[in-house]
Amino acid sequence: MSVPAARQPGDERKEVLGAALRAFGDTLRRRQDVVRALQWGFVALYLFLLFVPLLAPLAPAHGAFFARVAHWAEALFWGFWWPAVILSMMLFGQFWCGVFCPDGALTEFASRRGLGRKIPPWMRRAALPLALFALIVVYEHLSGARHSHGGTLLVLGTVSLGAVLTGLLYGRGKRVWCRYLCPTASIFSMLARCAVLHFKVDREAWDRAPRPLPGAVDCPLLLDVRRLRSNEKCSMCGRCSGHRDAVRLAWRAPGQELATLGDGEVREWEAVGILFVLIGLFYGAMHWQGSAWHGWLAAALGGAGGWRGGTAAALLAILLAAGTLGGTIGLLLLAAARGRYREACRLAYGLIPLGGAGLMLGAMEHSFAILRRADVLLDATHLHALRAMVLMVAAAWSVVLGMRMQRAVGRARGFYPMSVLLLLIAYLFAPVSPAILAGLQAVAAA
Repeated sequence: MSVPAARQPGDERKEVLGAALRAFGDTLRRRQDVVRALQWGFVALYLFLLFVPLLAPLAPAHGAFFARVAHWAEALFWGFWWPAVILSMMLFGQFWCGVFCPDGALTEFASRRGLGRKIPPWMRRAALPLALFALIVVYEHLSGARHSHGGTLLVLGTVSLGAVLTGLLYGRGKRVWCRYLCPTASIFSMLARCAVLHFKVDREAWDRAPRPLPGAVDCPLLLDVRRLRSNEKCSMCGRCSGHRDAVRLAWRAPGQELATLGDGEVREWEAVGILFVLIGLFYGAMHWQGSAWHGWLAAALGGAGGWRGGTAAALLAILLAAGTLGGTIGLLLLAAARGRYREACRLAYGLIPLGGAGLMLGAMEHSFAILRRADVLLDATHLHALRAMVLMVAAAWSVVLGMRMQRAVGRARGFYPMSVLLLLIAYLFAPVSPAILAGLQAVAAA
């Protein structure tokens, strides 16, 4: 007669947490009417903030109102939404995409009424969204799009238009745009693999489910739920929760998915994207641009070879910073993997927590600029302390992940912590953007 295993301390808390998460996931499935109401509420707010300021020429007497709406739009889109969504992706997964995203609701609505064409092969290229996102980042930072309502409308409006047109042309009530083309989904997919929440599928329970079997899951992203192992594409919409009593929202250790990547889940193009887009390009565009070195390099490039204007020079300066940082870290990872290219690609995934933290901090600088314009004083000590605290936690997270990945590689482990240390130093000593610096100087003068 077997003796039941003794309960360990904390088992009761884990059971309570597991039951609460499962109930929340099942609620998402049952109350899709509430989810749709939330989505369309966000669509209404999004369209209001995006298009109402364009009516200003038609009613000059109400110019102050339209100016306030434009200010709210900048504050919400760039000051709050972007940093908050980045953080939520790293902690909880892509709930934003499945429950709140206006573009997701619009593309699914259009797809239910569209032509329903078959998804073309070119659209299935895995690296396409990341390439589109890199182009948007470069344009946005060279043009200063986030600092004007016209630029915001052009960037966000173009993405939304692409979502609607994709829905009208392809799929049958599915989010083809979100699965294959959404530019932000490329970065969100990386960050969501760090999350502590996921929809866990019990394959054995799925296969032994009693008949009659329920209908197929209405997965908006066309995922094979039975074989779902990753948070990479899951939008956390909850529509599969409880299916065959085999799918449930569950807790997992932070970064567990990254630390246990299978050989088939390591993609070379994605590792390159981590090094040169998530880390390199964002550093060059968000952090490096505030540097005197960036200004000097852009001026030097602009004054040589007959360059006209500073745009091309600024672009080269950003790309040079991105290539230098990403390439140096890549060489350290290759050394850590003892020259094994495939293992170096695997180690690149371990840098996602630190790269995501750097991305969030870069986005938050625009939040601080908005606060400064609203006469909210910023303390330089507190700002740098916050930056250091976030980066130290993220660096420790990346070190733990990387060292777990390296257990099967062998020696030369010191090179991986060196890559994390290099990136940490780059973020810690990245200059604060000119707008923030001016605000801090004003505080000091006061």
